[in-house]
Amino acid sequence: MLRIRNIDYYGQLILVTCTILSVPFFYFVGVGIGLFLVACWQLISALANTPAFIHTGYRKCILLYWTFFIADLLLIALLFLLQNDLNENLILIVFWVTIGAALSIAIYYLKIYYRLIELLALRNELDGLTKSKH
Repeated sequence: MLRIRNIDYYGQLILVTCTILSVPFFYFVGVGIGLFLVACWQLISALANTPAFIHTGYRKCILLYWTFFIADLLLIALLFLLQNDLNENLILIVFWVTIGAALSIAIYYLKIYYRLIELLALRNELDGLTKSKH
């Protein structure tokens, strides 16, 4: 299971890096597509790993992630629902703030996910030492 988590983590890290590096070349299209893919991947990953976060003592971290993720998602949905009623400049400001927040949330998830993987690897190593016949 740890190997799958490592593959999941490094895949997300590569995708986030490619998203950030695509800014000078593709401007919004590359960032928008990249952030959409990262958000979908992290949503699946966070849903699958939330029990592991809770059982290993990272409950506060994963709840903070979910709070920010849902708030950012609701803000984006509100922008699309109220785009005809709001001023265009206000929409652009809030939109770029949500894009920046989404990128920050993605990096935060990668940070706490890496700490979870390290903790689980350490637990596995310590379990192996205590069960060995040395």
